[in-house]
Amino acid sequence: MKLPSLLLAAALLTSCVHSTESGVSVTPAPEEDDQYADALEKATRAKSVFKDFEARFFVTATYLSPEFRNSFQKRLERVYKLGQVEFNKASGKAGFFVAINSPNLDALDLTDPQHWTILLSTPEGAIKPVLVEALHDKERWRAFFPKAITNWTTDYLVVFDAPSVNPNSPELVAKTPVNLTLANADAQVVLAW
Repeated sequence: MKLPSLLLAAALLTSCVHSTESGVSVTPAPEEDDQYADALEKATRAKSVFKDFEARFFVTATYLSPEFRNSFQKRLERVYKLGQVEFNKASGKAGFFVAINSPNLDALDLTDPQHWTILLSTPEGAIKPVLVEALHDKERWRAFFPKAITNWTTDYLVVFDAPSVNPNSPELVAKTPVNLTLANADAQVVLAW
């Protein structure tokens, strides 16, 4: 009798267990949400900076392109059953969700212009953001950016006064690259879409 119970316990521990009660619908994780996972992967870039054999910082950025925002809005409605638009401060503008992790606590504050320069390349030249806002509700954002957000990251909404475009849209005659640069005393990181 102990062997079947042991096997059942082992099977439950090694597989995903979801509620089976009627009236309960478990929300799929972002990577299980086919409609969202592909858009998130296309919109996200990550870089690691090591200097003198030490980890200096890790950055992950998701470009809030029109295509991604559409997928995000649909997932928002599936997850929270709300129709409200998120990232409304970035409406129509080039925006990014940025998560940064560093053993150096000073390197976590992207709002400090003494430690960080953030630039977006445009045809007219590089521009600085009009908004760099810390996002504090990790639990809410983890439902959308699970690989970027950890207990050790500091997360931001970064907005530029430039139009948001789909960089690989088939409607564009010439492809419009989107390049986000984050620079501090350790490195200059360019994330390209």
